[in-house]
Amino acid sequence: SFPSDGRFDLILAAETAYTVSAARVTALLLKRHLKVGGGVGIVAMKRYYFGVGGGVDVFRKACEEQSCDGMEGQGAKLVVEGVQEFDS
Repeated sequence: SFPSDGRFDLILAAETAYTVSAARVTALLLKRHLKVGGGVGIVAMKRYYFGVGGGVDVFRKACEEQSCDGMEGQGAKLVVEGVQEFDS
């Protein structure tokens, strides 16, 4: 069953930040639906999506913007950590 408050311990996503707009929406989704004080979001993506402009840096900026937007007093912020990078 879904939590009554709509917040989850874990959210998994992949290839959701391929454009600037999609990166913003993904950051907003994480902000709205991760549990405050312990929720974890794992998002897999490319460093850069050629031709559409998204990627890790765009997602990191979107998360920073979301952390500054309305999360004061909740003890929460979105933190982006690079865990593993692969070159093909």
